[in-house]
Amino acid sequence: MSSPLPDGEYLVLASRLIPDLDGGFTISVLRRARDMAANGARVRILTVDPGTAEEHDAHRAEWRRRGLLPDDVELRNLFDDARADAAWLRAAARPLDEAPEATHAPEATERRIIADAAGRTVLELPVIHGDPNWHLSQAPVVVWDEARRAGRLAGFGALYRAWVNAIAAETEGTIVICEARQVGELLVDDTAPLLDPGLALVHATHACHVLAPFHWDSPMDAIWERWFGIADRFDQVLWLTPSQQADVERRFGSSIRSAVVPHSVPLEGQNAPVPGRLSMMCSLIPRKRVDDAIRALARVRAEVPDAELHVYGAGALRTDLEKLAAELGVDDAVVLHGHLPDLSEAWREADAFVFTSTNEGQGMVVLEALGHGVPVISYDMPYGPKDALVDGGGILVEDGDVEALASAMAAVIGDRRRRDALADEARTAAVRRNPAASMSALAAAVRDAIAAPAARPGR
Repeated sequence: MSSPLPDGEYLVLASRLIPDLDGGFTISVLRRARDMAANGARVRILTVDPGTAEEHDAHRAEWRRRGLLPDDVELRNLFDDARADAAWLRAAARPLDEAPEATHAPEATERRIIADAAGRTVLELPVIHGDPNWHLSQAPVVVWDEARRAGRLAGFGALYRAWVNAIAAETEGTIVICEARQVGELLVDDTAPLLDPGLALVHATHACHVLAPFHWDSPMDAIWERWFGIADRFDQVLWLTPSQQADVERRFGSSIRSAVVPHSVPLEGQNAPVPGRLSMMCSLIPRKRVDDAIRALARVRAEVPDAELHVYGAGALRTDLEKLAAELGVDDAVVLHGHLPDLSEAWREADAFVFTSTNEGQGMVVLEALGHGVPVISYDMPYGPKDALVDGGGILVEDGDVEALASAMAAVIGDRRRRDALADEARTAAVRRNPAASMSALAAAVRDAIAAPAARPGR
């Protein structure tokens, strides 16, 4: 099968991919890799979490069971590779007595041992407590041979780069798609071993880069501040929406080479809605503002008495939300289902989807709603809903306006003709955002990355 993607070996690099953790990030990484493989690309997925080999085997089996890890896509883990054959580690290690290059090396008073199947120590990892930037530490990672300490690497960044270089050496024309900022910033660090200069390095983003009040020039957290300081070292940065790319360029100019590569919309089965069922698929955390949806529901019930709100997701706010529903007299109409690994039935029965987050990267769940033909009722917040609904399929209301949210909810579920028209628009919008469209955008970004590589340490 010919691929729209440039020929090469694609390494999709994430921090961890553990079933039912990290929300939409995990699913979006696996879906992108699956779409790439379906379009003829040679894809391997790489993770760097230090779980056991047995845990990683279980993760692979579960992802294959769910259809998110095709048989022809390999999911490899750094520490599994080290346990199986540590030759690449020993080749990259520096002498134990060599003076360290450390610029950020807090004291590591504890070591984590990584052992192979025979119980032999392969690695000693520094365990750094009380430092949110532990991954930046250059406290030594100690490499063992069969019987003793044999060398060291300058922190986790050196470990990650050594592994990526070793995998890239197995083939020609490697393109790395890094999916995690805290890994990406380590790949372009200027300490040995440097990332192979021949590798094309594309960095995907998954989150909103600003804090409240979420304007283009709002404050950023320390991780984003640091990341933007080195973002011009990536051959391409992938934004999920034109709106976020435009806000970044307004703030930082055009020094960052970037492209818009949205998530694709999975085209699902037919929706057979339960009239009046408003659905949310989200964690019960402050950022999701489920309390706004409950307050809106209390107003909607005056116009649509059979309206209900079904929320699928777990979180620390469950008790508070239950109390709020009782105080507003809608506890009989608010159903908190908890976390469900399979939401197909929830989507099939949804009459409309409600989205009230303070911010998102794109809001993959909005795309899923479109793919199921479920009308979207959303706050106009950054980033995602405005871009996703540009071709119709839902209603945007002013961010944080509970009255407007309630009016839109009642307007959709209280008028079957309007609801069905929005559902038709949703399906049409979904087709325009199919995997082929996403892969075409990714292919263009990769071609640009190969044609005009950025300056980075080692080049």
